[in-house]
Amino acid sequence: MRGIVDEADRIVDRSLVTSAERTKRSYELHPYPPAKSEGPSDRGGSLPPLKWMQAVGRPGHGEPRRVLVAGCGTGVEARVMRRRLPRAEIVAVDFSPRSIAWAKRFQRTAGTAPPISFQVADLTDRKLASTVGGEFDLITCHGVLSYIPQPEAVLKNLAACLRAGGALYLGVNGEAHPATRLRPWLASFGLAVDEMRHERRLRQLLGLWDALNDDGDGELATMSASYLGGDVCGPHFNNWALAEWRSRAHQAGWEVAGTDVLPLALQLAAERGNQASLFPAGVGSLAARLDQARPAGFHRIMLRRAKAGELDVPPGGGQAARRVYWTGLYSVELRRVSGRQTVKAVFRCPSLHVHFEQILAASRARALGVLRETGMASAHWTAEWNRTDAARRLLWLWAGLGVVAVGEAAAPAVQR
Repeated sequence: MRGIVDEADRIVDRSLVTSAERTKRSYELHPYPPAKSEGPSDRGGSLPPLKWMQAVGRPGHGEPRRVLVAGCGTGVEARVMRRRLPRAEIVAVDFSPRSIAWAKRFQRTAGTAPPISFQVADLTDRKLASTVGGEFDLITCHGVLSYIPQPEAVLKNLAACLRAGGALYLGVNGEAHPATRLRPWLASFGLAVDEMRHERRLRQLLGLWDALNDDGDGELATMSASYLGGDVCGPHFNNWALAEWRSRAHQAGWEVAGTDVLPLALQLAAERGNQASLFPAGVGSLAARLDQARPAGFHRIMLRRAKAGELDVPPGGGQAARRVYWTGLYSVELRRVSGRQTVKAVFRCPSLHVHFEQILAASRARALGVLRETGMASAHWTAEWNRTDAARRLLWLWAGLGVVAVGEAAAPAVQR
């Protein structure tokens, strides 16, 4: 290992190396997730449920047939996706040849079937789509764009890889990521934080940090060198609020379809009746505003190809309006209220940690039943639902909570 570092230092002076090149070198030295004798853990707990990705990112579409894992490292998330989608074609790429070599070795050892296509590819390369083949139903990019200087360039390249009706899952650092405060603190001790060069001293200081910060992020001092080299000591970090990530996504033609924390945050607001001031902000704006009030350390975002605001709940039931879909994320129990023409609807979604109750008029409860049964609201259903302001606000709230999602635009009626 020491020889690799010495050779790299001889090739070019650090002051002349771009942050992108230094990021590549860091992951060549410390592939992530780290290798172990038995192979890296394949639990995949960092990825959100596939059902949520599908319901929010691809409403109305079937199981993905072709999946791209963008920035796969040593292949853990690609193998997780293989178990979730045993019949799909999965392509996994990374700019680190060493990481891809390990991923292929782990695959041979495990005998993954059908095999994942592991390839060396740079997400910043404009020819990415031609390299990986394009036409993907689902792209996952977890823990990658936070360390790339110009992530919007990657977002444009990934857009070119997507099939119509496809979606991108993006996992990126938030404003409250531990490194936002940690890196300046480490630097105050004279420790270089743009590259991991003094691991022993780094771990000593992280031990002090851990003792002073019981923030639920684990013991940083015991983390692997691969993690510390990427998430603590690295040449470039994008630890941004969701509003900034959304702005960068807009530049590449993406819109936020949902985040994994939006439903719970909105429920907390609704429990005290504070959601009214947020209406009629769409899902993307809602998620950004709530993140400003309660910053996340990490964002799990579903993105779709759409202009800003296009994924908002349609205000009417016009034939060309985007259709509303039942996501299937919630179970619903309907209980008739004794002596009244109303029904109590109890919604539960364990995966999003959301549970709420609403009192519905009998007619609204019947309409809810129709939506659950058919899975998609007709233009007539949407028009009828939007007749009153109270109903529009309820449908808006359900969209933010992930009960419903806005799908593709319906084909316009043929004029005769």
